[in-house]
Amino acid sequence: MLAESLVALAGAGGTALVGAMATDAWQGVRTGAARLFGRGEAGRQGAIEARLEHDAELVARAPEPGRVRQGLAPGWQVELEALLTEHPELAEELREFVERTVAALPRAEQHWTLNVTARDHGRAYGALGGNVVVHEAAQPDPPRGPAPDRRGEAAEGPR
Repeated sequence: MLAESLVALAGAGGTALVGAMATDAWQGVRTGAARLFGRGEAGRQGAIEARLEHDAELVARAPEPGRVRQGLAPGWQVELEALLTEHPELAEELREFVERTVAALPRAEQHWTLNVTARDHGRAYGALGGNVVVHEAAQPDPPRGPAPDRRGEAAEGPR
């Protein structure tokens, strides 16, 4: 299982990546992302570039680009989590990619990242673009003591 800090990093990476789509920063971000995912494998890098271009085109054509970005970000987070699971040594490189990407974004897109964490059966609420996402740790059933002895209550009747 991926460490919580790496899951948060992947989330920030996915959000920054889609935040750059259809902006002036996109070509540089796309190249950096493809290189990060490709790890020197030309076939994999080409497939990632094609998917990135497809997603960027969806954002560019959308009447509500922010809504499309919100839909795409979780998928890229999952991709980055898979990459970090396979190559945990890339965490620092991803961190630097996120910092460079956020710095390159237009001002309006720089504040589009939200990370929310719940711990110890706590609740955390986050709102991004009008949505509220609730993350909650699974809570075990409360412990149950022995059942009270109720034999004979019916025969005795009310007191």
